[in-house]
Amino acid sequence: MIDLSEYRGIFLEELEDQLQLIEDEVLRLEQTGETEAGIQQIFRAAHTLKGSSASMGYDRLKEVTHHLEHLLHQMRSGERSVSGELIRLFFQALDGMRALQREIAAEDREKTDVSGLVQRLSAFAGEELQEQATPPPAAQAGASLPLQLLRLHVWLSPDCEMKLPRLHLIDAKLRTLAAVLKMTPELDGTLAHDSGIDEASWTLAPRVPLQQLKDEISSIMDVERIYIEELPDLDQSPGGPAKTHLPEQAERADRDVPEAPEAVPAAADRAKLQTIRVQVDRLEKLMNLAGELVIDQTRFHLLNRRFHQQYGNGELTDELGQLADHLAMITGELQESMIKVRMLPIEQLFSRLPRMVRDLSGSLDKQIELVLEGKETELDRTLIEELGDPLVHLLRNAADHGIESPEVRLAAGKNAAGTIRVAASHEDNQVILVIEDDGAGIDAEAIARSAVRKGIVTAEEADSMTEEEALRLIFRPGFSTAAQISDISGRGVGMDIVRNDIERLNGMIDIETVKGKGTRFRIRLPLTLAIIRGLLVNAGGATFVIPMSSVAEIIRAAQDELHSVRGRPVITARGRLVPVVWLQDLLRLPAGAGRHAASLPLIILGRGDKRLALAVDTLVGNQDIVIKSLGSYMGKTEGISGAAILGNGTIALIIDTASLFLTTGVFA
Repeated sequence: MIDLSEYRGIFLEELEDQLQLIEDEVLRLEQTGETEAGIQQIFRAAHTLKGSSASMGYDRLKEVTHHLEHLLHQMRSGERSVSGELIRLFFQALDGMRALQREIAAEDREKTDVSGLVQRLSAFAGEELQEQATPPPAAQAGASLPLQLLRLHVWLSPDCEMKLPRLHLIDAKLRTLAAVLKMTPELDGTLAHDSGIDEASWTLAPRVPLQQLKDEISSIMDVERIYIEELPDLDQSPGGPAKTHLPEQAERADRDVPEAPEAVPAAADRAKLQTIRVQVDRLEKLMNLAGELVIDQTRFHLLNRRFHQQYGNGELTDELGQLADHLAMITGELQESMIKVRMLPIEQLFSRLPRMVRDLSGSLDKQIELVLEGKETELDRTLIEELGDPLVHLLRNAADHGIESPEVRLAAGKNAAGTIRVAASHEDNQVILVIEDDGAGIDAEAIARSAVRKGIVTAEEADSMTEEEALRLIFRPGFSTAAQISDISGRGVGMDIVRNDIERLNGMIDIETVKGKGTRFRIRLPLTLAIIRGLLVNAGGATFVIPMSSVAEIIRAAQDELHSVRGRPVITARGRLVPVVWLQDLLRLPAGAGRHAASLPLIILGRGDKRLALAVDTLVGNQDIVIKSLGSYMGKTEGISGAAILGNGTIALIIDTASLFLTTGVFA
């Protein structure tokens, strides 16, 4: 047999897709009731998983899906209807399969004991828990089934990524339904990397009715169509009548196809295949190469400018200039295309939320409705992965602290069911993520009192705080207003981690609340973390990059425009006092020549409604920056989020603007 280990990644992708489909459909069954289409969707997904896991050798996953499929078959046949107990059993099966999925992904083996789960599924279905042995051929080929020879030809879908495993699966399935005399090609002698084999034929004697044979094979995932040809009867002499064709010569799973057996998938069908799966590491390599090209294009632009300065205008320098402009255009388009390739719909992040909110509703004994908007909004895949934990924490807090119990809501004149809304949208080259609820809101005074009790702020500081400043105390480490610790929230950690995670992604989070009406968290994020627009500055004899997404404006100020408030230099910008800090001071660098210049370049940084004026020696300009990690050798460096290679080959460190606000106490 071939080594299937190289198909493990593809199998895990298929497993995730099918588990998510089952979860979505089970939630829909619970909310809207039983539908034939929904049950059929779940059945096909379970059937696919049973076959895939069997072909990959994951027996426990196959066992769970087998018994789940049996329950779904009872629902399809009308023997069983949707009930609360059945829904709970479905979710238990999903949890068991998710556990096996994590183990397969991490260690390529199944460790979770699913025997109890299998027993519950079997008992609920009223079946005997035993191995489903294939009846012996003699018992199956009874008098009601005439002995006949068939040739079955199967074509796989052109977009099938597990062709050889799928053919092995079909072969294994056929051997439970028929006596297989010959298979062409012989897969045991086929190399695993030969992915060009997308069809095969079997000579067999069926042990089951012909229609059952057709249905079983057609229902296997990636089977594009089948063709069955009747061969001369076993008792027929070689000179007997010629072979006859069965009435249905060629069948495509779930749709009509041309009758001619020679027909291949039409060109129109192939044209519909507009997506392919690509391994993430290949995309990352392409992104890195595109980044290197951006760096070289910048260097080429600098060389072009130096050539013009040294040799003036001429035929060669003009041609070099045209080439530089064309290279810049192509590089820009390539960079934009690569960024788009990295984009994924945020629906992948949203898909895990309905189940979580359902479980929270049950554990909190509350009625909660989840509204998801903007699922099609695209975001860098790295950001989607990093956003999972902060988003889950915000939803758990909304369910636990925000949404009131049905009795309290009815007494306040609200609907018994609370609503949590999660919406995503694009705005000014950023992604806006809104998480809001129509619950009790946040009491700013209670926040301040709790912070004083915990020693986070003094009583004097709390008294002088505005309502907005008091609300932002929830982002302080160790803050919590929960009366008791639970598995849902109230462990004294969380919201500070949420803020840190968001700011680490070069984003920011704001909060709005109305007591008794609800709370809204608004998160702003860049579209991608791979390539950014950066402002180059010189400070303390070194070059640094400041992300343009953090720059509110750039001004020049005379020395006499600086004033001191409580010992801290400030400047008046647009009618408000803005604290001023020198970048070289924050990074402990020697003072530069611009420290005492008559005119200071000030970069006004913005996070939420906060402002900070960053003084530097000189401004260099802005350009596209390819972000490079500092690596594990250097680790996390305070005030620095990464590095970039400039056009002249030198390295510039990228300033972590979020840490500047924290260091200076402006955004605490």
